[in-house]
Formats: sequence, structure tokens, C-alpha cells
Amino acid sequence: MTILRISAFAVFAVAVSACSTPPPPEPPPAPAPVVAAPPPPVQTAHSPDEDWNIFPDPTTGTIDIYHKGEYLGVIDGSEPAEQDPPLPHKSDTQPPPSDQ
Repeated sequence: MTILRISAFAVFAVAVSACSTPPPPEPPPAPAPVVAAPPPPVQTAHSPDEDWNIFPDPTTGTIDIYHKGEYLGVIDGSEPAEQDPPLPHKSDTQPPPSDQ
């Protein structure tokens, strides 16, 4: 019986000492989130007359070029190889579209 009392007292002492220890320290706070700056706005033309307009024709392979509403010519693949980028030229075979 004495051993039972001593072991009960030992179990009680261990239980009380385990509950009386301080809790572990709190982890450090997470770093503040970083918000990226928004990208700059894309600048668009204010009117169609200020823009380059390029109209490719998939059936013929030609590209009609307009700048500020004026027809500049066509790029049709007959330009000299040393022209980089190719410059539009007036086409004899295809008149400019009438909608411009």
C-alpha cells in the first residue's frame, strides 16, 4: 500500500509540474505583404488619323499601309531584299480599297 501511495504522489507531482510550465514563445510575426505597383497604362492613339493602319489580305498576300488616313502603298513581297523593313510602294495591280 505504501508503494501505491508513493507512486500516486509521484504521478500527481509530475502532472502538476507539467501543467505549471510556461507556454513556448510565440513565433515571430509574418512579414507584411508587398503590393506591386500597377503597370503603366498603355498609351493608345487619340484618333484613327494618328495611327498606322495595316491591312493584310490573306488571299493575295499583300499588305495595304495607311498613315494618318492617307494611303501610302502596299507591301507585296516584290521589295528588294536589302530593304529591311520593306517600304510600302504604290501597286499597279491593286488599287487602294475604297472604304478609306
